[in-house]
Amino acid sequence: MLLRRALLASTIAIATVLSTAGCNFFSPVASLDYYAPSDGSQADIGKLKARNLISLQDEAGNSGFVGAFANSGSEEITFAIKYEAGIGYGQTGYREFTVGAYEVLNFGYQNTKPLDLELGGKPGDVRRILVYTNTDQASINVPVMDATLQEYADLVSKLGKN
Repeated sequence: MLLRRALLASTIAIATVLSTAGCNFFSPVASLDYYAPSDGSQADIGKLKARNLISLQDEAGNSGFVGAFANSGSEEITFAIKYEAGIGYGQTGYREFTVGAYEVLNFGYQNTKPLDLELGGKPGDVRRILVYTNTDQASINVPVMDATLQEYADLVSKLGKN
């Protein structure tokens, strides 16, 4: 009789633990999903990390490209950005940059100016750029934004000014 009660109590305890903790066994943990914790886009291009890439526009049509490119390797990386340029998007633009070992190249962040890169589009659009190194490449969808978000109002206000 005592053994029967102990077995019944153990069964109830195990069932309670499994039923209350079962979601951890069957549901994916959302915090482990890869996502960009910002308004901009991001990509890993080998050891080059592109973070928070955004094309900004003001009401006068001036534009600027903001973002950061971090080199996680022990050697400098030369990379290029290839994009469709101009109002009709018929022209191809190309810009090349170098990031030192374990360094970050900022555009529009850390007291740097936005890059003069005309991606076109209007706020709310997404423009595609190609970022590539000697060994890797990534196609990145970059959002076009304006001063609607207060975080970017200061950067947008400086567009078109030298």
